[in-house]
Amino acid sequence: MVSPLAVLELDVGGRKWSIGHAHDRDALLSASNRHHCPPYGLLLWDSAIALAEFIASSPELVTNKRVLELGAGVGLPGLVAQSVGAHVAQTDHFGEALDVAALNAASNGITGISRFWADWRNWQSTDVYDVVLGADILYDPEVHAELARVIKSALSPKGTLLLADPGRPQALEFLGRLEDEGLRFQLQTRRIGHATFVGRGEIDVLLAWT
Repeated sequence: MVSPLAVLELDVGGRKWSIGHAHDRDALLSASNRHHCPPYGLLLWDSAIALAEFIASSPELVTNKRVLELGAGVGLPGLVAQSVGAHVAQTDHFGEALDVAALNAASNGITGISRFWADWRNWQSTDVYDVVLGADILYDPEVHAELARVIKSALSPKGTLLLADPGRPQALEFLGRLEDEGLRFQLQTRRIGHATFVGRGEIDVLLAWT
């Protein structure tokens, strides 16, 4: 492991979840200079909690549907989606994050999720999904073009794209780009007050879905 794991106990959708994640954020981020793929996915981001809560509050968006989670990290949104009847595939470019996601699934009694390593710059999967999820995956504008291509490749014509972001300007630019290409979004903000590793107290997370 790049960083020792801590376990956060949190309530999502009336259910208790135990989520392993990297505890020492500063040590992990300093290690990013030594990795071709920075290990951001080992952290539990506020946007992942917001997305998981949104899925739990609107299970009809994912129940009985094929769901792809991009940049799954430690996997919370995908776990919640699977728990309400989705058929989830999780993917990340950092293999260790997928290992942690698998551990989190096992510790919470969630089975049936498939996982695969993937790089947006060289997306190989030809599978199509009813729903594509992403929590805090819009921070790097340099990969926005590749990410847009992945979404268009993976999302069915009448599918749902569900994204969560802490309101970064580049995220809004990405949504604008997709709107220019014909997608239309509904927007909502959700206040997150869990005591995560981030330590910032309550923050507002932007949720966008087609």
